[in-house]
Amino acid sequence: MEFSCNLEELKTIAINVALAINSKTNSVEPTLEGLLLKCENNKLTLTGYDLSIGIVKTFPINQKQEGSIILKAQLFVEILRKLQGNTVNINVTDKLIATIKTEHTEYKLAGINAENYPNLPNLEQEDIKKINIKESTLKNGIFKTLYAVSLNTMQNPILCGSLFEINENKLNIISVDGYRVAISICTLEQKSQPLKFVVASKTLSEIYKLLSEENDKITEIDITSNHIAFNISGYYIISRLLQGSFLDYKAAIPKTETSSIIISPNILEESIQRVSVMITPKVSVVLNLQSDGIYLNCESTLGKATDIIKTKTNGELLEKIAFNNKFMLDALKHCQCEEIKITFNGAIMPIKIEPTEDKNFLYLVLPVRIK
Repeated sequence: MEFSCNLEELKTIAINVALAINSKTNSVEPTLEGLLLKCENNKLTLTGYDLSIGIVKTFPINQKQEGSIILKAQLFVEILRKLQGNTVNINVTDKLIATIKTEHTEYKLAGINAENYPNLPNLEQEDIKKINIKESTLKNGIFKTLYAVSLNTMQNPILCGSLFEINENKLNIISVDGYRVAISICTLEQKSQPLKFVVASKTLSEIYKLLSEENDKITEIDITSNHIAFNISGYYIISRLLQGSFLDYKAAIPKTETSSIIISPNILEESIQRVSVMITPKVSVVLNLQSDGIYLNCESTLGKATDIIKTKTNGELLEKIAFNNKFMLDALKHCQCEEIKITFNGAIMPIKIEPTEDKNFLYLVLPVRIK
């Protein structure tokens, strides 16, 4: 195999395709730590696949000889980062030694026979449902929910993904970790039959990096009973869906309210940050709703902090609503709106956060019980 191409283009694509490979895990199968390079018809196809998620990209090159090889992803990407120049030449010998060369620099890298690379799932053999959504809409929906995905892979693995719930032209993306709920309401480009499936957080994290914020770009999504595939700016991303029963998140959403406030998420975030200076492990921030505003305090072995936000409380006055400062800050950082309505139902029921105008998200944070 021998070809040349633009160095910057190859580097960018290799970095993106390598997102599919978990560099933190030492695989017992070396091929799963590698990128598959396949050169034919004046095009190069790069594939990264760890058996749960795969990313593929094809682009034009100057081909001299077709062929294929597996190169260790982390090392190949690092080499491309270090190279300088406009053009890179790659030549692979029959003994699977790849020479990666620019005008002044040359690397030789041992490869693996491409025949050992696992095949990606073929969705054409399954019943496929298709939906289309703006890339910017999907990116925003993932941003507003991914932070609340569970990180505990042992306790309830399905919560390590987000539930996609489709009805007509609406897509709800829901993340739950047992202490909070994040819901984003997105609009599809056309109506769809009702669908429910759970996408792994790793998949969502990687496609988030590939999605554009431009409003005119559309991504097509293929869904089967076991897999989901995205077509994003020429990248093909395929992933296994998580299987099992997702939590009944709707049961956690309060149907009533005893108190509420309207406030800027930025103002509340800054106030919590100020009192969080005194946070220590197992210590919570405590909120009191008074007639003249919100009183936040945090008391620990380090000392005590109090901060007051002048605002109007609607409904009952409440005392000692304790919460995990990180969980509340996470929610506020992802609001992306001018004003939010925060609803309370006493000191132990979930705190509900939603925008005052465009109802495109809803967050729940579970209070902490204090003595």
